[in-house]
This record gives sequence, structure tokens and C-alpha cells, in this order.
Amino acid sequence: MVRTRRFGAVIVLGTMTVLTAATLSAPAGAVVTGPCSGSVEFSNNVTITAEQPLDPASVIPAKDAASYQGLIDIPAPDEPIPFEGGLSAEVAGLGTIPVVDWGGETVEVSASGTYNYEVPSWVPKGTGDILLTASHQQGGAECTGQVKVTIEGDPGAAGIIAATGTVLFGAGVIGAGFKKKGVA
Repeated sequence: MVRTRRFGAVIVLGTMTVLTAATLSAPAGAVVTGPCSGSVEFSNNVTITAEQPLDPASVIPAKDAASYQGLIDIPAPDEPIPFEGGLSAEVAGLGTIPVVDWGGETVEVSASGTYNYEVPSWVPKGTGDILLTASHQQGGAECTGQVKVTIEGDPGAAGIIAATGTVLFGAGVIGAGFKKKGVA
């Protein structure tokens, strides 16, 4: 009976560990497809390019006015054609969160400017990688790129509470496998 409980606790804890590790892991290489190039520069002197590998993650400010430029390698059209795209962030434990979408019609095949952003306070800072995925479609061409970033800052109380909760839950699962005094 005692061995069965211990074995059960080990199986449950092992399964939880594997599932947690699987949700926190990210691809090992850069994923860039399509005829696009571009870059974004942050105020902390970090520049991310379309050729940026996923590892290591780039550390970016939690609030910034980022300068961007992008180009899709297609012939410039004579008449406006539709375009669309967007940026999303995959945050461990929170899923995929849309950051910004764009679209319309244009004769331009490049763009540049400044994008002001502020990362919400509930997004973990200084705790690990966030996978950013950008996509753009225009004139029959499609581009996708991914890069990992870490938000500058201290994890704060939320990070400490999450880590403490994980340790306590794991200890409870392991403790469930041990024989209790006075229990048959």
C-alpha cells in the first residue's frame, strides 16, 4: 500500500514536471519565412533584426517608443493593394496574447516609424522568455518571423508567489505518497 502511494505520487509529480517543462519550452532555432526584412530598435540599445536567432532572448524595456522598419520584397504596385499582419506574444502560463494588428491598402512595400508600447503589469518581468511572432501578407507574399524577448525588470511579488505556490503544491503531491500515522 505504501509503495503504491509513493509510486503514484512519483508518477503524478513526474507527469506534472514533464507537462510544465513542455509548456515552458520554446523552439531552438530562428523561424523566419517569406520575402521580408526588418528591424526594431529599443531605447536600451537593443536592436532586433529579421535574422535574429531565437536564442538567446533579447532583453527589452517594459515601456518604450521602439523604432521599426520593414520591407516586403515584391514589386511596388501601381494601384493600392490590401495588406494585413500582426504581432502576438506567447507568455508561459498565459498563452498567446495579441499585441498589435495592422491592415489596409497601400502602394508602399516598406514602412518605418515609432511604435509606443507599455507591457501590462501582469506580464512577468525578468523571469524568462516571451516568444514574439510577427506576420505580414501583401501582394500574394506571406512573411512570418519569431524572436524571443525577456522584459526588463524584477519579477516582484507575483513571481515570488508563483514560485512559492509551485514548491508547496509539489511538496503536497510528494507528501500524499507517504503513509500517515494512524492511517491504515
